[in-house]
Amino acid sequence: MEIVIAGSPRKGMYSDRLAEAYAGLTGAEIIYARSVSVNPCHGCGWCRSKGEGRCVQKDDMPEILEKVRKADRIAIFSPIYWWQLTAQTKLIIDRLYAMSEEDWKGKALTFVVNGAAEDDDREFDILREQFAEMTGFLGTGYRFLGVGTTDDKAFENALMKVKELALK
Repeated sequence: MEIVIAGSPRKGMYSDRLAEAYAGLTGAEIIYARSVSVNPCHGCGWCRSKGEGRCVQKDDMPEILEKVRKADRIAIFSPIYWWQLTAQTKLIIDRLYAMSEEDWKGKALTFVVNGAAEDDDREFDILREQFAEMTGFLGTGYRFLGVGTTDDKAFENALMKVKELALK
């Protein structure tokens, strides 16, 4: 089973369209980060000590955690804002801290980020390195695609790359 976390705060924009094309080819369920209520991690550690993988906060994250735990593959799509993922995407990623090492075993993570830049822009390298470190720590499989979406023509090129990624 695969889930897609679509991190764009704006409905129907390039990131959404890339995530939807990917999900359409893989059969993944999409979680739109802008449509769920996820609070910032408090860093209290309750989920790792007393919570047995559950967060003390009352929001939509328990359902998301359950889906991530059940999934073999997780794909995260986000536009790049200020050389980073969107705040909506980051909120969900931070709250995945509640998952144990055992929860991550056998999973594969795919990251697709897009920005108003050329495909060889340094912003993609920065995020690629960050996610390589994260997945190395987690011991998961890892794929990364950074694509420029400066205009409709660049988007069509990005869409082709995402479709190729989905079919691999």
